[in-house]
Amino acid sequence: MTSIPSESVTVTHWYKQNVYDPGDNKIGEIMDVLLERDGKVTALIIGVGGFLGMGEKDVAVPFNAVQVTSKDNNKWYLMMNSTKDALKSAKGFKYDRNAMTWMPEDASATTGAPTPPAPPPNR
Repeated sequence: MTSIPSESVTVTHWYKQNVYDPGDNKIGEIMDVLLERDGKVTALIIGVGGFLGMGEKDVAVPFNAVQVTSKDNNKWYLMMNSTKDALKSAKGFKYDRNAMTWMPEDASATTGAPTPPAPPPNR
Protein backbone atom coordinates (compact mmCIF):
# COMPACT_ATOMS: atom_id res chain seq x y z
CA MET A 1 0.00 0.00 0.00
CA THR A 2 1.19 3.48 -0.72
CA SER A 3 -1.43 5.18 1.45
CA ILE A 4 -3.82 4.41 4.28
CA PRO A 5 -7.57 4.42 3.50
CA SER A 6 -9.03 7.70 4.78
CA GLU A 7 -11.81 6.06 6.83
CA SER A 8 -9.40 3.75 8.70
CA VAL A 9 -9.17 3.69 12.49
CA THR A 10 -6.80 1.64 14.59
CA VAL A 11 -7.83 -1.16 16.90
CA THR A 12 -6.37 1.01 19.67
CA HIS A 13 -9.47 3.20 19.34
CA TRP A 14 -11.49 0.22 20.60
CA TYR A 15 -9.35 -2.29 22.51
CA LYS A 16 -9.07 -1.61 26.26
CA GLN A 17 -11.22 1.52 25.94
CA ASN A 18 -14.06 2.36 28.31
CA VAL A 19 -17.68 2.31 27.15
CA TYR A 20 -20.24 4.70 28.66
CA ASP A 21 -24.03 4.85 28.79
CA PRO A 22 -25.94 7.94 27.53
CA GLY A 23 -25.78 9.39 31.07
CA ASP A 24 -21.95 9.35 30.96
CA ASN A 25 -21.71 6.42 33.42
CA LYS A 26 -19.01 3.86 32.72
CA ILE A 27 -20.51 0.55 31.60
CA GLY A 28 -17.29 -1.41 31.18
CA GLU A 29 -14.13 -1.87 29.16
CA ILE A 30 -13.63 -3.48 25.76
CA MET A 31 -11.68 -6.67 26.34
CA ASP A 32 -11.58 -7.96 22.76
CA VAL A 33 -12.58 -7.09 19.20
CA LEU A 34 -13.98 -10.00 17.17
CA LEU A 35 -13.41 -10.18 13.41
CA GLU A 36 -14.76 -12.33 10.61
CA ARG A 37 -12.21 -13.96 8.31
CA ASP A 38 -12.60 -11.13 5.79
CA GLY A 39 -11.60 -8.62 8.49
CA LYS A 40 -15.06 -7.19 9.21
CA VAL A 41 -15.54 -6.40 12.90
CA THR A 42 -18.65 -8.22 14.13
CA ALA A 43 -18.67 -8.01 17.92
CA LEU A 44 -17.01 -6.55 20.97
CA ILE A 45 -16.37 -8.32 24.26
CA ILE A 46 -17.03 -5.91 27.13
CA GLY A 47 -15.96 -6.57 30.71
CA VAL A 48 -18.64 -5.33 33.12
CA GLY A 49 -18.96 -5.27 36.88
CA GLY A 50 -16.37 -6.29 39.39
CA PHE A 51 -13.70 -4.24 41.05
CA LEU A 52 -10.06 -4.21 39.98
CA GLY A 53 -10.72 -7.19 37.71
CA MET A 54 -12.36 -9.33 40.41
CA GLY A 55 -15.92 -10.48 39.74
CA GLU A 56 -15.90 -9.05 36.24
CA LYS A 57 -18.16 -10.61 33.62
CA ASP A 58 -17.36 -10.59 29.90
CA VAL A 59 -20.32 -10.15 27.55
CA ALA A 60 -20.57 -9.96 23.76
CA VAL A 61 -22.29 -7.06 22.04
CA PRO A 62 -22.74 -6.38 18.32
CA PHE A 63 -20.10 -3.99 16.99
CA ASN A 64 -22.78 -1.56 15.79
CA ALA A 65 -24.24 -1.32 19.33
CA VAL A 66 -21.33 0.91 20.35
CA GLN A 67 -21.30 4.39 18.87
CA VAL A 68 -18.30 6.65 18.52
CA THR A 69 -18.62 10.21 19.67
CA SER A 70 -16.21 12.80 20.96
CA LYS A 71 -15.89 15.11 23.91
CA ASP A 72 -13.21 17.21 25.59
CA ASN A 73 -11.44 18.55 22.50
CA ASN A 74 -12.47 15.71 20.18
CA LYS A 75 -11.27 12.88 22.44
CA TRP A 76 -12.47 9.48 21.13
CA TYR A 77 -15.42 8.41 23.29
CA LEU A 78 -17.45 5.17 23.10
CA MET A 79 -21.10 5.12 24.07
CA MET A 80 -23.71 2.38 24.17
CA ASN A 81 -27.46 2.72 24.62
CA SER A 82 -27.51 0.28 27.54
CA THR A 83 -26.72 0.15 31.24
CA LYS A 84 -24.15 -1.70 33.29
CA ASP A 85 -26.96 -3.65 35.02
CA ALA A 86 -28.44 -4.73 31.68
CA LEU A 87 -25.06 -6.05 30.52
CA LYS A 88 -24.39 -7.73 33.88
CA SER A 89 -27.56 -9.76 33.34
CA ALA A 90 -26.55 -10.73 29.76
CA LYS A 91 -25.04 -14.09 28.88
CA GLY A 92 -21.40 -14.27 29.95
CA PHE A 93 -18.43 -15.57 27.94
CA LYS A 94 -14.94 -16.75 28.83
CA TYR A 95 -11.85 -16.99 26.69
CA ASP A 96 -10.67 -20.55 26.04
CA ARG A 97 -6.91 -20.30 25.50
CA ASN A 98 -6.68 -23.80 23.99
CA ALA A 99 -9.38 -23.21 21.39
CA MET A 100 -8.35 -19.54 21.02
CA THR A 101 -11.97 -18.42 21.01
CA TRP A 102 -14.67 -17.07 23.31
CA MET A 103 -17.04 -19.69 24.77
CA PRO A 104 -20.24 -19.39 26.83
CA GLU A 105 -19.40 -19.31 30.55
CA ASP A 106 -21.25 -22.58 31.10
CA ALA A 107 -19.36 -24.47 28.35
CA SER A 108 -16.63 -26.88 29.37
CA ALA A 109 -13.08 -25.93 28.45
CA THR A 110 -11.28 -27.75 25.67
CA THR A 111 -8.22 -29.85 26.28
CA GLY A 112 -5.21 -30.54 24.15
CA ALA A 113 -4.09 -28.61 21.10
CA PRO A 114 -6.32 -25.99 19.54
CA THR A 115 -8.39 -26.98 16.55
CA PRO A 116 -6.85 -25.47 13.41
CA PRO A 117 -9.05 -22.90 11.69
CA ALA A 118 -11.07 -24.05 8.71
CA PRO A 119 -9.77 -22.97 5.32
CA PRO A 120 -11.65 -20.10 3.66
CA PRO A 121 -14.44 -21.20 1.30
CA ASN A 122 -13.71 -21.33 -2.42
CA ARG A 123 -15.46 -18.60 -4.34
